[in-house]
Amino acid sequence: MAEYGLKISCVIILTLLFLHDSSGQERAVGTSYSYAGIGLTYEQPLGNETFMDLQLRAEAFEIFHSNAPFPGMSASMTWNMYFAGFQSGNGNHIRFFAGPGVIAGYMPDMSAPYGGVFGLKGRVGGECRFDRNVAISMSLSPILGAHVTMREGMPHMKLFLNGLIYGLMPEVGIKYLF
Repeated sequence: MAEYGLKISCVIILTLLFLHDSSGQERAVGTSYSYAGIGLTYEQPLGNETFMDLQLRAEAFEIFHSNAPFPGMSASMTWNMYFAGFQSGNGNHIRFFAGPGVIAGYMPDMSAPYGGVFGLKGRVGGECRFDRNVAISMSLSPILGAHVTMREGMPHMKLFLNGLIYGLMPEVGIKYLF
């Protein structure tokens, strides 16, 4: 089941990378770090004030609590809109964003065994873009999703609690703009 979820996640990410807007706006690639795990991020502008954020993460929250032997994996996509911001005199931009998205993955939940995860993901945060093609950001990304495992040959679905709890812990990112 883990292979199947990983293949679906890779197909979704690759498809979305090829559906980009070639408007000449800056794209970004980088990493993100939080208590819940680490991730690789690709940011694609969709218009003047909107962007799509694709993220592939190693979810390590249960490893930190000694409840899992290896990290879970997830792929997510959020559609974000800038709602406020300003520019400094030296070319740096500070902007605030928020948006909805989706997530799919394979990970444990609150001492439960590994299982498939899917659901909705929200994102709210701020970023500072420097004139040297570098951006740093801080965001919160709660997840409202389902965790599906197999029990006695039957699928068992419950609320994905780790997504709500650890999604409210800050995530710090650094990106290169190109």
